[in-house]
Amino acid sequence: MDSMPYIFAGLVGLASLAVSLLLALRRLKTSEERIATAVARKQAQVERIRKVARVTLQQARDLRDARRRKAMAELGCEDLEQRLKAAGASDRRIYVLDDRRTQNDQGWLLRVVNIEYGTRVNANLTATALGSWKRGRRFLVWALDEKKAREKVHSRLPENKGFTVMGVESYLG
Repeated sequence: MDSMPYIFAGLVGLASLAVSLLLALRRLKTSEERIATAVARKQAQVERIRKVARVTLQQARDLRDARRRKAMAELGCEDLEQRLKAAGASDRRIYVLDDRRTQNDQGWLLRVVNIEYGTRVNANLTATALGSWKRGRRFLVWALDEKKAREKVHSRLPENKGFTVMGVESYLG
């Protein structure tokens, strides 16, 4: 009967081994569940990051396209402004010298220049108006031919006051 304490000790050891194994299996199962939950959360986070990355990439493309459209619009605006300045720089006005005409009369555009307008005609004129006389003003004249058109202009704007006809063209308007 001397072996009884050894058997009892062996049974106690076996029982505590079984209890320890059960506790270890329970902890292992809990750890596996936590790992599975963490993997699922990680996968969900990866999907959210991918979704945000796709949206960010699309926004970057949209921003690049918007900047390109803005640059093109600015170039178009600059071009339009330059064309407007160029159109404004040259005096596009046509002055009507005389609106009396017959059915046989033709329209003539005569460019009349007077470099000395300020000294010979009117000294109180503004600088803009003096500049338009120096560059030349276009007058619409109704006459049978070019010679008659020139005569009408010279009767109103005589050469002795510095007026000179620089060009004549037919008016189709």
